Amino acid sequence: MENNNKQKPSGMTPSEIQVLEMIRSKRFLSIKVIIKNGEVDAIEGLERLDTGERIIDMLKQHDFQNLEIKQTNGKIVCVNRIFRKKVSPLAKTKRS
Repeated sequence: MENNNKQKPSGMTPSEIQVLEMIRSKRFLSIKVIIKNGEVDAIEGLERLDTGERIIDMLKQHDFQNLEIKQTNGKIVCVNRIFRKKVSPLAKTKRS
C-alpha cells in the first residue's frame, strides 16, 4: 500500500475513503451512496448554498447537479444543491 501522507484505514477502498471524507467535511446535509455490483459507483451530496451567490455561478460549479431554490416575498431564502460525483474505476481500485 502506498503512502500518500494520508493514513488509510486497513481494508477500506479509496471510494469508501471518499465517502468518509465527505462526511467529515460537515458541508453536507445528507450523503447518498450509489452501489453497483457491490462497489461504490457514485456519491450524491445535498448541501445548502449561500443565497447571495448568483444562480449562473452555482450552475457552473458541477456538471451533474439539481438546484432547489425557495423564494419568499420575492427574495431567495434557501438554495439546496444535490450534486452527483461519479467514482472513477481507478479510484475504486487504485487511487484515492
